[in-house]
Amino acid sequence: MKYVTQIVVDKAIVANRQLFGFYEWHQEAWRLFPGRPRDKRDFLTRLDVDEHEFRFTVLSAVKAQKPDWCAREWWNEKEMPQSFFEQKRYLFKVMANPTKTLSRRDPAGKKKKHGSHYAITRLDELKTWIINKGKQYGFFILEEPKLEISPPVFHRLYKEDKKLQKEYEGGIVGVEFKGALEVTNKESFLKTVREGIGRARGFGFGLFVLKPVE
Repeated sequence: MKYVTQIVVDKAIVANRQLFGFYEWHQEAWRLFPGRPRDKRDFLTRLDVDEHEFRFTVLSAVKAQKPDWCAREWWNEKEMPQSFFEQKRYLFKVMANPTKTLSRRDPAGKKKKHGSHYAITRLDELKTWIINKGKQYGFFILEEPKLEISPPVFHRLYKEDKKLQKEYEGGIVGVEFKGALEVTNKESFLKTVREGIGRARGFGFGLFVLKPVE
């Protein structure tokens, strides 16, 4: 991953384009990489919203293409040097979809191959989740500055299947973690930066926003 692209638009533009939710921006993200309908996703996204504007950030291995509807002043792109991703310590924030998997059994009581995923919402379990992810993916959460964990927020997703003429409704629970980390395994950490953390990474979750610490 070496390209960071950000689209910053006001709410009037969002309303005109009907880019209200994660699924709509998920579709828009694919349009930034035309000619790749069957390719595996090799980018991560993040959506930030305040009272004035929407900020859509994309981290990708290849350069994104500015869509025709996006004015030049709304579009910012930067090629990140490899050295940026090779620091020892970073301040970070990441909007993630923390989940736990519980086993399921068939009517005969036999354990099924795949379990069910449930959102984690308790503060102590969320802290344990991010610490364990660090152990798994090559980083350690530092004590200072103190780790901040936002209250879980439920985000609705609407998906229309025009072929079947059906609409689907679902949701994702998002939690933002903010703090500082130290890299303990360079290769594992770089893989995490490229691929994201947690579930729902195709819908705007799991992208690490990093700032090196001297």
